[in-house]
Amino acid sequence: MYFPDQMNFQYLFFSTYLGNFMQMIPIALVTFLCYLLYKRRRAPGCSLGTAALAALFPAYLVSLIALTLFSQMIGDLYYILFYHQMPWPAGEGGYRWLSFIYDFQLDFYRNFGWENFGNILLFLPFGVLYPLFRPGSSWRRTLGLGIVTSLAIELIQPLMDRSFDLNDLVLNAMGVAVSTAFFFLVLRRFTPS
Repeated sequence: MYFPDQMNFQYLFFSTYLGNFMQMIPIALVTFLCYLLYKRRRAPGCSLGTAALAALFPAYLVSLIALTLFSQMIGDLYYILFYHQMPWPAGEGGYRWLSFIYDFQLDFYRNFGWENFGNILLFLPFGVLYPLFRPGSSWRRTLGLGIVTSLAIELIQPLMDRSFDLNDLVLNAMGVAVSTAFFFLVLRRFTPS
């Protein structure tokens, strides 16, 4: 990752992974609050804490989809909101669709960098938040659903000027596997027999 001599807000917010994550915070908060209200209305006997734990997964999932599929559009909307102008000069920029770029070469281990690590981190919450959302879910269901979610995102990306990358799929699966194993081992340890 390139760091300029002077880090400023514009660079941080629009050109770094951290900035991309910060852009998703309002999306996550709105989703969290909407699901929390829905859960409280649908199940009035449900405690606020239980409803809040369940609301974390939809907030995470919607943010994950926004980050992986719509981050350029969301970044451009923030740019317009902050600077009252388009993020590219007139007649340039815009969006391309249907790139149909596929990378089936599995080579993440050759040059493991921040992007690879980010792909693992991106799916780490899945293995913990899904079982909190669906109590009683098995580790197999959690792991399988996490991998299917990653696969669905990867299959949609070539339609949205991104690429399908087998490395991303494997690294996302690693993130889900680690968090799922952690969650169910802790659950087994602290659940009375």
